[in-house]
Amino acid sequence: MKKITLYLLFSLLFLPLTSFAIENTNNIKVTKLIETDTSWEKTKIIYPNGDSKITALLVEMQPQAKMQMHYHEVPSFGYILEGKITVQSESGDIRTFSKGDVVIEMINKKHSGVNPGDSVTKFIVFYMGTEDLKNTIIK
Repeated sequence: MKKITLYLLFSLLFLPLTSFAIENTNNIKVTKLIETDTSWEKTKIIYPNGDSKITALLVEMQPQAKMQMHYHEVPSFGYILEGKITVQSESGDIRTFSKGDVVIEMINKKHSGVNPGDSVTKFIVFYMGTEDLKNTIIK
């Protein structure tokens, strides 16, 4: 019991001195873009089991370009660098994302996207996958 009390006291005294790897300082600005446990259409995100495989892609869509209907077996998210993309789920949910938006992708739900604008849309997508699952399946 004495050890636990000493540990708690030590933790309370020195916790304010603890710093994190990335924090706001005079020459570093940190802006939280998103923090969530659901995809854009409010489905709970669940990480797959297996050996991890992280993938990042830079996607460039020409004006009016349309993606085929597809789905993702793994959690993924994107960051819109330029332009906009309108995503429509198979069930009819529609949402348009623009420059600076973070898109938390749907998992195992069919959807497609289109660049509705007259300029190129660029975004980076990150997949938190596994060796056994596919990032994207076209249907």
